[in-house]
Amino acid sequence: MFDEAKYIVRFLLFSFIMLISEITKKMDDKKDLDKEDLTYIFQYFEEKRINSEEIKNLIISWRKKGELPSEIKILASLLNEKQGQSHIAENTLDICGTGGDRSNTLNISTLAAIIASSCGVKVIKHSGRSTTSISGSVDVLSDFGLNIDNAKDIKEKCFKNHGLMFVSSKLLKDVFGEVKKICKELNTPGFVNLLGPLTNPYLTDFHLLGVSSIEWGKLLASVCEKRVLIVCSKLKNGMVLDELSFSGKNYIWKIENGKVEEEILDPFDFGFKIVDYENLIVKNKEEAKENFELILRGKRGKINNLEDKANIVALNAGAALYLSKKVKSITEGYEKALRHTQSGTVWEHFNAFLNCNKMEM
Repeated sequence: MFDEAKYIVRFLLFSFIMLISEITKKMDDKKDLDKEDLTYIFQYFEEKRINSEEIKNLIISWRKKGELPSEIKILASLLNEKQGQSHIAENTLDICGTGGDRSNTLNISTLAAIIASSCGVKVIKHSGRSTTSISGSVDVLSDFGLNIDNAKDIKEKCFKNHGLMFVSSKLLKDVFGEVKKICKELNTPGFVNLLGPLTNPYLTDFHLLGVSSIEWGKLLASVCEKRVLIVCSKLKNGMVLDELSFSGKNYIWKIENGKVEEEILDPFDFGFKIVDYENLIVKNKEEAKENFELILRGKRGKINNLEDKANIVALNAGAALYLSKKVKSITEGYEKALRHTQSGTVWEHFNAFLNCNKMEM
């Protein structure tokens, strides 16, 4: 007996699958995606109608074609419209980058966020687990006992008391979590890396945004509109770190009121010594946690290249202070962050923040 309902369901499912394969082929043919294509992609992932091989093909095809600002902006808008974004305070800062530089450095942006917060900046950092590195923001914070999935009211209460909150977009994880896993297997960043900095569930006024390529810096400079610093550092070997550093030329895109200013800064020109990038690497999660604590305690020294690691963290914290209008330049911010960290105040601040979150559990 003919079952019309089952036939219609099968037909629609087959059509949907064909459409997604057509979108992948469209990118293989170097054709850009429109809003209709991106809406289908979002629905496709949201409804879990995709397997690992299809995700892999999508990641690779999009990377080969090259992501466009319009594509990423539309996809981020679809996600933000679905999740909603809260605004709980003025003059808040996010320090969240694309990741994906595969550098295996310590958790620079997470440390910079804590230091900036201790200096009086209200920080709401969008955080995630590692895609291509040893230890991501959520990974190392979990090692210190912080539950990033704490109830919203608990996190907001601790933010009110300590000016610091680490958040993660549940919808981004639910919809595109499998993409991150496959990117890690492929050892390559993908479009999900570009979505991360644009999908904080809280609206912030300032954003220090690290990118893992100059190409992505230019792309996101065309997407961002508020007061934003997009940064990366290109090393002599061609590698690009998604942070400011003393190891290569720093590319900076400053966006304010929709206007973009681009500059390149070489630390050597300002009298700073060039630091070997390998001095910033951590070998495993245990070393990442140990370095994390020592830097927050204000410890320095040549052992484990701790001084070089503390300096790059202070540089990025200094950029956060500058962006938040606490100082007049990144250099002034760097010096302030160094002094503040060495005072021991930052470690006390971080522990008070951790205890607040634990007490409220």
